[in-house]
Amino acid sequence: MALLETDDGYRELFEGNPQPMWVCHRETQRFLAVNEAALRLYGYRRNQFLELSLSHLVQGEIGIDLEAPGDQVSSGRQLRKDRSGFEAELIWHPCGFQGERAQLVLVHGRGGQKRDQEREAALERQVGERAAQLEAAQRELETFSYSVSHDLQAPLRHIDGFSRALLDDYNAVLDHQAQEYLSRICQAAAKMSELIDALQQLSRVARSELRRQQVNLSVTARVIALELKHGAPQRQVEFSLEEGVSADADPRLARQLMEILIGNAWKFSSESDPVRIEFGARQINGEKAYFVRDNGVGFEMAYADKLFTIFHRLHRADEFEGSGVGLAIAQRIVARHGGRIWAESAPGRGATFYFTL
Repeated sequence: MALLETDDGYRELFEGNPQPMWVCHRETQRFLAVNEAALRLYGYRRNQFLELSLSHLVQGEIGIDLEAPGDQVSSGRQLRKDRSGFEAELIWHPCGFQGERAQLVLVHGRGGQKRDQEREAALERQVGERAAQLEAAQRELETFSYSVSHDLQAPLRHIDGFSRALLDDYNAVLDHQAQEYLSRICQAAAKMSELIDALQQLSRVARSELRRQQVNLSVTARVIALELKHGAPQRQVEFSLEEGVSADADPRLARQLMEILIGNAWKFSSESDPVRIEFGARQINGEKAYFVRDNGVGFEMAYADKLFTIFHRLHRADEFEGSGVGLAIAQRIVARHGGRIWAESAPGRGATFYFTL
């Protein structure tokens, strides 16, 4: 089965589920998703939890084979953020998440008594039911994606086309207010088309085949910088791009990721003077992390865990244009590579986005 984050079924069955649940990568053991019930149980904020791996929560051995094809049950001591412990029973179900091989885990507290077979069977049935429901939700989302790409685009083009025809052919007989109404229809149709295109990009990232190879991210960053300068030659922007930075990644997805992050740095620094955008890499906790930094408007760190939520915007649309999908796509790309992405910022002091691959 596979889980997708962008549909109502996912939110109801995973995010809104009162049962503590999380998803971890089978190979790296890093957490890919967590619901609110688990955040309350362990005492973390979402962005903090998603920076952890199994070793931060499970005291001692995991007790299961992460590569096993079927459901498994383990028990042991779990650790909260304050390092207090509690006994829990974990139900593990192999699944696909964001195009990666993962484990969906349900957390059940224990009263200290030995687990009986009847309880174990009931828990396994519950996991199976949740898995079946999530799989059905995914199929519904795929059907919706098809409708978006084929069924919605055609009538949208008709709305835009006929509105423009009225403006062009009947301009002389339309008063100013009528022309304004038609112009707003055209603007709304263009915005809706942009949102549909963004949703299609998000869907394609999740389904596309991952073909990893060595990618020179420094060259990619330099090409993107040149394209941005060519598109807005009036802007004076200083780019500081570290040379020789490479990564083992899918070239197409790596390019898309860099376009999103550097494009955001370009956009949100438009009111700064002077403007400086940086790209490079550094070691963080023994792991190579890449970063894109700007000196733009920045944001409150209190909203950091909402940055990568689809359609969530920290700035008004009349301040900075955009679909509100870019960072959700960036997170999906990073997750498909088994990495993580996070940000550091302060209002008026710019932002730095870090990611691993």
